[in-house]
Amino acid sequence: MLQLLSDCGLEVDVLAFSTYKHPFDLGAFPASWNTAERCWELPMDTRPRVLDVVPFLFSKAPYQVLRFTRFAKRELKEIQRQVRERTYGLVVWDSLYSRSICGELEFSGNPKQVLRIHNVEHRIQRFSKVPAVLNFLFQRETDRLARFERHQWGQVAEVWAMTETDAQAVVRSVSKPVYTLAVPLKTARQEWPEGPVRFFHLGAMDWLPNREGLDWLLEQVWPIVLMDCPQAELHLAGRSFPAGYAEGIRGVVVHGEVEDAEAFSAQHHVLVVPVHSGSGLRIKTVEAALQGRMVVSTKLGAEGLPESVKMYLLEESQPQLFAKVMIQCCRNAEELKGMGEQLRAAMYAFVGWESARLNLKKVLQS
Repeated sequence: MLQLLSDCGLEVDVLAFSTYKHPFDLGAFPASWNTAERCWELPMDTRPRVLDVVPFLFSKAPYQVLRFTRFAKRELKEIQRQVRERTYGLVVWDSLYSRSICGELEFSGNPKQVLRIHNVEHRIQRFSKVPAVLNFLFQRETDRLARFERHQWGQVAEVWAMTETDAQAVVRSVSKPVYTLAVPLKTARQEWPEGPVRFFHLGAMDWLPNREGLDWLLEQVWPIVLMDCPQAELHLAGRSFPAGYAEGIRGVVVHGEVEDAEAFSAQHHVLVVPVHSGSGLRIKTVEAALQGRMVVSTKLGAEGLPESVKMYLLEESQPQLFAKVMIQCCRNAEELKGMGEQLRAAMYAFVGWESARLNLKKVLQS
């Protein structure tokens, strides 16, 4: 989004949160922002703590928001000083939590303030498998987050959603201009790998929808696949895999966290997306498709993609049908490459850089 705004002719300053999961790295930003004067860091401790239960029980704020209140007050004060010295025409809050924390910053020039949402956050809390003892807490968090989210949508001039599904959810809740701006990606096409069909999954296991989806895949789908395709391989990558996860399951290889996710994808043929909860567009699905990989997904995993893309991926949600599609991939390996190319072309039309730039420019001029 930073590069896209710049390509539309805007001069951009950046305020970035630095957390234990996503530490701030100034060197990762393009050269035009790679200065302390253009890019500010706000250190933040978002690690879950047992003591957080107390304010959660006696507060009306969602727990996810309370986690983001442990930030460096001194740094924010200094950022406020620098912000007052500049005049802005537009402020883009990238995600619900950025505005909930820094929404009190004062800007010169009375700029238009926009909230860019990655998903509808409270829907992520609606897990299909939650221990009974946690049902009360999860329901309470979901209700609080839904109220908080709708409030934040109503506090800005516009909302930019990444998918049409999420945009419609905002439209039903608030009377604000809402635009759908897909995530632009420049992921390059990769050569089709040699050898038998290899399935793969990329996702952090400390995100519950990923853990739940993989458990479902290994328990209810993979045994069916192995009955018909005993030599099938499933490669799993991502951070926070529990020790011994999938140990002893035939054909499953756990790689854990990989240094280069794009290189990992390039070694395999078919991405599996077995999620049954959550919200928003799965970026890993988009990236894999742009590489020319085939995708097998649940209906929820394909949420946010237009029909022009969905028609080329393999979409099933029932265990037997999901397994059947994977078996068909194994049996028709020679056809997968062409199917992957069709999916890539459709996905490129959806998230190609130039189309995204033109769409954003239209929104900025509206």
